[in-house]
Amino acid sequence: MLVDIGSGDGRIVIAAAKVGFKAVGYELNPWLVWYSRYRAWREGVHQDVNFYISDLWKVSFSQYANIVIFGVPQMMLQLEKKLGDELLQDARVIACRFPFPHWRPNHSFGEGIDTVWAYDSKSFTMKKEDDTALVKDIPSS
Repeated sequence: MLVDIGSGDGRIVIAAAKVGFKAVGYELNPWLVWYSRYRAWREGVHQDVNFYISDLWKVSFSQYANIVIFGVPQMMLQLEKKLGDELLQDARVIACRFPFPHWRPNHSFGEGIDTVWAYDSKSFTMKKEDDTALVKDIPSS
């Protein structure tokens, strides 16, 4: 299952469905969600997709193994923490336009605003282990 966080006009979700994924999009703008549903119907993949009007901060992404995000710089740190806390051990995350500030990508492609960063679970589980190690090193009073 693939989830697009901030799915906009639905193009990522629809493209994923066309190559065999079950896919879900979360989008705050109701007009874009309705348009995405219409596009999915028009392109014949409506049975393989769902679009929800929702605030990404109120959704748990713990059930998804494939995550796509076109983020903005102001949200990437908070989203990194949220996803790091919620994602499955075998999850993969694709960040478009802006990277996560602390995760180390496995791959990156493109240049400038067209850059895409690919992360697997080692990127965010390693960060959790680093945080745990830091907490263990703090002396108790």
